[in-house]
Amino acid sequence: MTVGVERFLRRLYDLKYLVGDKWALAILVALSGGPMRRVEILSTINSYSIGKEWSDKHDVLHDSILARTAKKLTQDGLVARTRRTETFPPEVFYSLTQDGLEFLQLTEPAIAWVEQHVALIARAQENRRRPDGDEGTLGIADLDDEDED
Repeated sequence: MTVGVERFLRRLYDLKYLVGDKWALAILVALSGGPMRRVEILSTINSYSIGKEWSDKHDVLHDSILARTAKKLTQDGLVARTRRTETFPPEVFYSLTQDGLEFLQLTEPAIAWVEQHVALIARAQENRRRPDGDEGTLGIADLDDEDED
Protein backbone atom coordinates (compact mmCIF):
# COMPACT_ATOMS: atom_id res chain seq x y z
CA MET A 1 0.00 0.00 0.00
CA THR A 2 1.21 3.47 -0.80
CA VAL A 3 -0.55 5.18 2.12
CA GLY A 4 -0.18 4.52 5.83
CA VAL A 5 -2.45 1.88 7.33
CA GLU A 6 -4.41 4.26 9.56
CA ARG A 7 -4.83 6.77 6.74
CA PHE A 8 -5.92 3.99 4.37
CA LEU A 9 -8.52 2.78 6.88
CA ARG A 10 -9.78 6.31 7.47
CA ARG A 11 -10.19 6.89 3.72
CA LEU A 12 -12.09 3.61 3.34
CA TYR A 13 -14.49 4.78 6.06
CA ASP A 14 -14.73 8.17 4.34
CA LEU A 15 -15.95 6.35 1.23
CA LYS A 16 -18.44 4.41 3.32
CA TYR A 17 -19.81 7.65 4.78
CA LEU A 18 -20.04 9.17 1.33
CA VAL A 19 -21.91 6.35 -0.44
CA GLY A 20 -22.84 3.95 2.36
CA ASP A 21 -26.54 4.79 2.24
CA LYS A 22 -28.47 1.81 0.89
CA TRP A 23 -29.72 3.67 -2.19
CA ALA A 24 -26.81 6.07 -2.89
CA LEU A 25 -24.99 3.83 -5.36
CA ALA A 26 -28.20 2.97 -7.22
CA ILE A 27 -28.98 6.68 -7.60
CA LEU A 28 -25.48 7.44 -8.86
CA VAL A 29 -25.65 4.61 -11.39
CA ALA A 30 -29.11 5.69 -12.55
CA LEU A 31 -27.79 9.22 -13.11
CA SER A 32 -24.77 7.99 -15.04
CA GLY A 33 -26.94 8.09 -18.17
CA GLY A 34 -27.64 11.79 -17.82
CA PRO A 35 -29.97 14.20 -15.98
CA MET A 36 -33.25 12.79 -14.68
CA ARG A 37 -36.30 13.97 -12.81
CA ARG A 38 -37.00 12.31 -9.48
CA VAL A 39 -39.84 10.19 -10.87
CA GLU A 40 -37.49 8.91 -13.61
CA ILE A 41 -34.82 8.01 -11.06
CA LEU A 42 -37.45 6.19 -9.02
CA SER A 43 -38.79 4.14 -11.91
CA THR A 44 -35.28 3.39 -13.22
CA ILE A 45 -34.02 2.07 -9.89
CA ASN A 46 -37.20 0.11 -9.23
CA SER A 47 -36.86 -1.49 -12.67
CA TYR A 48 -33.40 -2.87 -11.87
CA SER A 49 -33.46 -6.63 -11.41
CA ILE A 50 -30.54 -7.01 -9.07
CA GLY A 51 -31.70 -10.10 -7.21
CA LYS A 52 -32.21 -11.29 -3.68
CA GLU A 53 -28.48 -11.18 -2.98
CA TRP A 54 -28.64 -7.37 -3.21
CA SER A 55 -31.21 -6.91 -0.50
CA ASP A 56 -32.51 -8.94 2.38
CA LYS A 57 -36.09 -7.82 1.78
CA HIS A 58 -36.71 -7.23 -1.94
CA ASP A 59 -37.14 -3.57 -1.08
CA VAL A 60 -38.29 -0.96 -3.52
CA LEU A 61 -37.18 2.63 -3.42
CA HIS A 62 -39.92 4.98 -2.23
CA ASP A 63 -40.13 8.64 -3.19
CA SER A 64 -39.54 9.92 0.35
CA ILE A 65 -36.35 7.86 0.66
CA LEU A 66 -35.22 8.96 -2.79
CA ALA A 67 -35.80 12.62 -1.86
CA ARG A 68 -33.78 12.25 1.35
CA THR A 69 -30.92 10.38 -0.33
CA ALA A 70 -30.81 12.74 -3.33
CA LYS A 71 -30.64 15.68 -0.94
CA LYS A 72 -27.72 14.09 0.91
CA LEU A 73 -25.87 13.31 -2.33
CA THR A 74 -26.46 16.90 -3.45
CA GLN A 75 -25.17 18.30 -0.16
CA ASP A 76 -22.15 16.00 -0.37
CA GLY A 77 -21.36 17.20 -3.89
CA LEU A 78 -21.87 14.00 -5.91
CA VAL A 79 -25.19 15.08 -7.43
CA ALA A 80 -26.39 18.44 -8.75
CA ARG A 81 -29.99 19.62 -8.51
CA THR A 82 -31.22 21.94 -11.25
CA ARG A 83 -34.57 23.71 -11.18
CA ARG A 84 -35.94 24.76 -14.56
CA THR A 85 -38.48 27.54 -14.30
CA GLU A 86 -39.26 27.83 -18.02
CA THR A 87 -42.21 25.49 -17.48
CA PHE A 88 -45.04 25.52 -15.02
CA PRO A 89 -44.79 23.88 -12.64
CA PRO A 90 -41.00 24.20 -12.53
CA GLU A 91 -39.12 20.98 -13.26
CA VAL A 92 -36.31 19.68 -11.08
CA PHE A 93 -33.56 17.55 -12.58
CA TYR A 94 -30.74 15.67 -10.91
CA SER A 95 -27.41 14.90 -12.53
CA LEU A 96 -23.97 13.69 -11.55
CA THR A 97 -21.40 16.30 -10.72
CA GLN A 98 -17.90 15.91 -12.10
CA ASP A 99 -16.92 14.40 -8.72
CA GLY A 100 -19.82 11.94 -8.92
CA LEU A 101 -18.84 10.89 -12.42
CA GLU A 102 -15.19 10.56 -11.41
CA PHE A 103 -16.18 8.41 -8.42
CA LEU A 104 -18.11 6.00 -10.65
CA GLN A 105 -15.25 5.81 -13.13
CA LEU A 106 -12.80 5.00 -10.32
CA THR A 107 -14.98 2.10 -9.16
CA GLU A 108 -14.42 0.22 -12.43
CA PRO A 109 -11.25 -1.59 -11.19
CA ALA A 110 -13.14 -2.67 -8.06
CA ILE A 111 -15.97 -4.00 -10.24
CA ALA A 112 -13.43 -5.94 -12.30
CA TRP A 113 -12.09 -7.46 -9.05
CA VAL A 114 -15.63 -8.46 -8.00
CA GLU A 115 -16.19 -10.16 -11.36
CA GLN A 116 -12.99 -12.15 -10.86
CA HIS A 117 -14.07 -13.29 -7.38
CA VAL A 118 -17.63 -14.47 -7.97
CA ALA A 119 -17.45 -17.33 -5.45
CA LEU A 120 -16.08 -15.08 -2.71
CA ILE A 121 -18.85 -12.54 -3.29
CA ALA A 122 -21.53 -15.25 -3.36
CA ARG A 123 -20.25 -16.65 -0.05
CA ALA A 124 -20.27 -13.17 1.52
CA GLN A 125 -23.83 -12.57 0.30
CA GLU A 126 -24.98 -15.91 1.68
CA ASN A 127 -23.35 -15.26 5.05
CA ARG A 128 -24.94 -11.83 5.25
CA ARG A 129 -28.43 -13.29 4.71
CA ARG A 130 -28.08 -15.83 7.52
CA PRO A 131 -29.51 -14.79 10.88
CA ASP A 132 -26.97 -14.63 13.71
CA GLY A 133 -26.31 -17.98 15.25
CA ASP A 134 -27.07 -20.11 12.20
CA GLU A 135 -24.65 -22.81 11.16
CA GLY A 136 -22.02 -21.58 8.78
CA THR A 137 -21.57 -18.15 10.27
CA LEU A 138 -18.57 -17.36 12.38
CA GLY A 139 -18.86 -15.80 15.80
CA ILE A 140 -16.08 -14.14 17.76
CA ALA A 141 -15.38 -17.38 19.64
CA ASP A 142 -15.02 -19.18 16.31
CA LEU A 143 -12.51 -16.60 15.14
CA ASP A 144 -10.47 -17.04 18.33
CA ASP A 145 -10.39 -20.82 17.75
CA GLU A 146 -9.27 -20.35 14.16
CA ASP A 147 -6.39 -18.12 15.23
CA GLU A 148 -4.96 -20.95 17.33
CA ASP A 149 -4.52 -23.26 14.31
